Amino acid sequence: MSKHVIFSRNVNNTALSTERIQQLSPAVFATTKHDRLTNRYVALHTSDLIPVMQDYGYSPVQAAQKKSRNAGAEHSAHMLAFARTIDTDFAQGDVRPEIILYNSHDGSSSVKLFAGAFRFICSNGIVAGDGFQSRLYHNKSAMLGFEDMLRNTVANLPAMMERINALRSVQLSSAAAYEMAKRSVNTRWDMFDAQQKGVYAIEKTITDVLAVNRNEDNFTDAFTVFNRIQESVIRGKAFVKSVTEATPYGSIRKARPVNSVKENIRINGALWNIAEEMTA
Repeated sequence: MSKHVIFSRNVNNTALSTERIQQLSPAVFATTKHDRLTNRYVALHTSDLIPVMQDYGYSPVQAAQKKSRNAGAEHSAHMLAFARTIDTDFAQGDVRPEIILYNSHDGSSSVKLFAGAFRFICSNGIVAGDGFQSRLYHNKSAMLGFEDMLRNTVANLPAMMERINALRSVQLSSAAAYEMAKRSVNTRWDMFDAQQKGVYAIEKTITDVLAVNRNEDNFTDAFTVFNRIQESVIRGKAFVKSVTEATPYGSIRKARPVNSVKENIRINGALWNIAEEMTA
């Protein structure tokens, strides 16, 4: 199984084979439910949803699941990203729209669909925030509802791409970019102001996530700045302060990547919302 969600795609961003999905996220193919669930729980299995997505032209291009050491790993939370890999409807330059499916077979989550996008330059998987997500509870009639939910998500993709265009059209001042970075960093870490155990953001964390690491990102439009920040926050490309019993005054270290599927989606959505709020 992949160690972290960034390494859950093919190198060339093509559709994943069934065998590759099995390696990355075996929970996708669970055909049972967790033992603790009663007979009233009727699981909507992800493996049954893949053919529906494919009927609409969307193939799985990313697969990841929640890490688990217990016997319930086969039912744990997981995600699949889907895209039109041949007919890239709504694609704009280096950005491809995608649909993210999040599910579990252990009762911890409903079936969720998110409008998303993939930026090829930096291999960033973006999850759109408020207004671009929907959910469906596990029950006997859920399959009929899933197709309706899918159609609505597909219909929302052009609007999401328009939002991306709107972000591209806004130039951020240094102060505005700093404020976006600070708010974005706080979606994952609190700012350091006490010596309690934990991992904290510091001033360097904010400047690190704003750093330009490639020529294609050396622009001040809101979408490019958002992508620089998102890539650094999710992938841990910033220094943070870690306070432990051994280092009560804190030590500076490189942040770790986000390796939780649930946190990846939560942080991504929060970052999107911040970018939209600051450019409204």
